[in-house]
Amino acid sequence: MLLTESGDMDRIVATVHDPIRVGDHEILLVAGAGVGDGTGTSDPAEVLRRAGVAMYAAKRTGEPYRSWSPAMDERAGQNARLGAQMRAGLDDGQFRVVYQPIVAVPERRVVAVEALVRWDHPDRGPISPAHFIPVAEQNGLIVELGEWILVTACRQLARWRAELGDRAPDKVSVNASARQLARPGFAATVTRVLADAGLPARCLTIEVTETAVFEGGQAITTLHELRALGVRIALDDFGTGHSSLRLLQTVPVDILKVDKLFVDHITEAGRPTVIARSLIQISDGLGLTAVAEGVETAAQAEALYRLGYRLLQGYHFGRPVAEPDFDLTGVRAAA
Repeated sequence: MLLTESGDMDRIVATVHDPIRVGDHEILLVAGAGVGDGTGTSDPAEVLRRAGVAMYAAKRTGEPYRSWSPAMDERAGQNARLGAQMRAGLDDGQFRVVYQPIVAVPERRVVAVEALVRWDHPDRGPISPAHFIPVAEQNGLIVELGEWILVTACRQLARWRAELGDRAPDKVSVNASARQLARPGFAATVTRVLADAGLPARCLTIEVTETAVFEGGQAITTLHELRALGVRIALDDFGTGHSSLRLLQTVPVDILKVDKLFVDHITEAGRPTVIARSLIQISDGLGLTAVAEGVETAAQAEALYRLGYRLLQGYHFGRPVAEPDFDLTGVRAAA
């Protein structure tokens, strides 16, 4: 929605707050509005451009509306330059994939790894995914980058399986973006990648965030297609979204990844512990697998184990690296 004057924004936002019933279904509408003013210009096209920039800023931050400011143009310019550098980085092989262990306790066996992307810029050095992933989402490069990560991760797991046998992880988790899920051909891409790597579908987990599937539509269809292939579906950062529990009724989920937010203070009595306990009960009750993310200490691992968690992930067990250590017998974990 583009607005050239502020008006009564609260009234506009309230208009699309409640779901709309269509037949037997309820559809939730989400609006992102941008407000542009005419300060320093008399060109209507410039005012519309400013409103458009503000609208995309609102969508990016999840706010119902934003008003344009010169800083938004500066950020847009920075993002455009970063996007161009990403294009060159993909062509020049500047990106790499690292893997973080997902560990079963008390056995302390690495049962899976999560594939994560890193960018080593030749001039700027390492660039955080927190900076370049949102830009890739915005300019569409996330589709090409995401497929490259998928190909690389599947080939790597196939290599480990061939070289390490039973000592290799059972599965690799790969994150899929909202743009990837929105493409009708994503399931076919996954099928091709698995076949090329010689990897069974059961060895792949696709991780999605709540925001990527919140609006439903093609994203949900894609997940059902992936599930039919035998690929497992993980809901990442669970518990931090707007309608986490409702998504469990619509999204074909096998794994809940409990966000680090609920793990940081798990050794203390309080709300995080209560929530973490409730989430493992929900997982068990629905027949899902729970993975606690962001485990950084032995004390956290032990507390989570006592609550019923049997799969843990975090720096305590290993940082993301190209060749993880799959022998964690020397790591103190829940007994």
